[in-house]
Amino acid sequence: MKQSTDLNLTKKACMLTLHPRQINILDQHQEQQFRVTLRKYIQQECPAYAPVSPAILTRLISFGLARARSYGFAWQSSLGQFVYLMAAVAPNFDLHPAIHSILANADLPAEKRIASLTERLPIGVWTEAADTASMIGWFLDKDGFKFDRHARILLALANALPAITAPSEALVQRALTRAEALGFLTEDSQFVFAACCLHYGENFELQAPWAKELLTPAFTSQAKTALLRVRLALDAGLWL
Repeated sequence: MKQSTDLNLTKKACMLTLHPRQINILDQHQEQQFRVTLRKYIQQECPAYAPVSPAILTRLISFGLARARSYGFAWQSSLGQFVYLMAAVAPNFDLHPAIHSILANADLPAEKRIASLTERLPIGVWTEAADTASMIGWFLDKDGFKFDRHARILLALANALPAITAPSEALVQRALTRAEALGFLTEDSQFVFAACCLHYGENFELQAPWAKELLTPAFTSQAKTALLRVRLALDAGLWL
């Protein structure tokens, strides 16, 4: 009787054996489900993201998770909290020096760093992070603090415009120089202007009739940035 029982247990163990390919499929399914859950939570808790299509927001979340992992986060709780802060505070919240100093603190266990942010930082830090919010943060798939502004924008553009696999560094530099001359002084506004240069053409602001009407002193740089975003969304389905 015991021999028969042992044989049955052995058969069941063999049936439960997972090959590496099967394990990989299960991991991918769990990751996919995690992203879906995170997307639904963000759209529920952050009204600004409610109108964003599931496909676009899932893509943005993928970049956010990649950047969270670049800080050493591995648990879904920490990964999810990091991406939620991107939506609730600012996509580039981790570039605030005070916040980044904790996120990149190698002396602190990675999974305790998110909790340390709320325990150690005053409300003023979060306000400053929100005031300097930039959508560029969604497209930085790695810790971008160590890069200068030009390098960050170049890195983000490669992800923001999937049809352009390798943006020219020289072209982006020229675009940023012109953006600054036209009054686009923030990282966010320069990012959007450079994206327009890549999508519409390097001198789009001089050639496209709609651009000539938009880029006038009648609009503030903030309004111009918002209008360029709308134009990219309507013409190319790009959500920046």
